[in-house]
Amino acid sequence: MMIKEPETLILVGFMGAGKTTVGQEIARQHHSQFVDIDSEIERIAKQSIPELFRSRGEAGFRQIESEVLASLQTFKGIVATGGGVVERMENLEILKQSAATVIYLHGNLESTINRLLIEGQRPLLQEKSTADFFNLWQLRDPKYKMIANFTVETVGKTPERIAAEIIALFSTNEDELALLQLRSEIDAFDRQIFQIIERRMQVVTAVAHYKAQFGMATIQQERMRNMRTLLKYDFEQSEDITDEMIDQIMTILTSSAIAKENKQLKR
Repeated sequence: MMIKEPETLILVGFMGAGKTTVGQEIARQHHSQFVDIDSEIERIAKQSIPELFRSRGEAGFRQIESEVLASLQTFKGIVATGGGVVERMENLEILKQSAATVIYLHGNLESTINRLLIEGQRPLLQEKSTADFFNLWQLRDPKYKMIANFTVETVGKTPERIAAEIIALFSTNEDELALLQLRSEIDAFDRQIFQIIERRMQVVTAVAHYKAQFGMATIQQERMRNMRTLLKYDFEQSEDITDEMIDQIMTILTSSAIAKENKQLKR
């Protein structure tokens, strides 16, 4: 049986998860209507979210948020919620009893904080430390999972890719849904791996400058051997990370780094 396409799709997730951007992209790809709860709150209150927090406090803001959330349960289109929508029991009940389909946009804390720092306009971001954010993350994560019909991994994916995955859910057979979600996780891991490799190559550039300054050889054979030995020791209990895999991956990484350094140093 195919999963029924919902009339109302509600996106939940931690602040900075990309709910608004992804919601707008789903609406664009699917030719649907879109509404952002925070924008609706600002329209009704005639104040920005930071101004609301200052003038009415978080409790006052949450009350308006609950009223707006309840009013949008029959909205025909995509609804992006605020990250703190799960803070009130009233909201959890609204979402649990809703006829809408709820999607949890799940990322990791590192990518979320980086996105929030770029935006820089979140009231809670200005008040809380990284430790506070971690605690808040741990408190909210099970609540998002409790109310969500589906969870979509977002790390390393563009809004366009996330939107396409969500739309694809509703052309999927129910029996294949678990497989689709597992593949979504694998895709997220693959993107993280290549993002880390990209950062590694950026460090290689800095290393090449250092080697040029001090006249050092490009290839540091002893260091490379030691690194492989340490990795094999770290993963000796793993059934999946074998010595052969470590050798193959390290060969690719080191040969790419050596080629980059030689090109940079014109050797």
